[in-house]
Amino acid sequence: MLGKILSALLYVLPAYVANATPVPFAKILKKTTPIDGGRSAWDGRRILGDGKSWEGLFSGIAGGTLIGVILYLAGNLGRFRSISEPMILSVGAMIGDIFGSFIKRRIGLERGELAPGLDQLGFLIIALIVSAAIYGVPDWFDPMIFACILIITVILHLSTNFIAYLLKLKDRPY
Repeated sequence: MLGKILSALLYVLPAYVANATPVPFAKILKKTTPIDGGRSAWDGRRILGDGKSWEGLFSGIAGGTLIGVILYLAGNLGRFRSISEPMILSVGAMIGDIFGSFIKRRIGLERGELAPGLDQLGFLIIALIVSAAIYGVPDWFDPMIFACILIITVILHLSTNFIAYLLKLKDRPY
């Protein structure tokens, strides 16, 4: 079972990297362009907010794709069905993250406010759905392995966000 969990973690690594890359990239750039252009939705709230930028979107997709291609070229450690699958996982992760921000704005949560589950798992679940829609269910998938990956993802997400907070890359520790 440990081997399947490791295989699953290597498979989802592009989604993890895609989700994490925009934070340091935005700090390096210092100025980013919001995807929603500062516009509000029908409810008067921002569509996404300043935290979702074009630079973050493209850096996330590029970072996740790069790590996935490295895994692919290093003996296909992620067990991808195609060299393009890491990009699909990365795009799915960014769609999931953006969708999470859209949902948070609709329920009245501001940028950086905690939305348990949505913040930690939305990116991964959407990445897996998009990838499965194109390539089918990965061979590591079974309910127990999936549950383990979700638990590991929550722990990693909270841990890396706390580290980013300590490094002053984020304003909040979650």
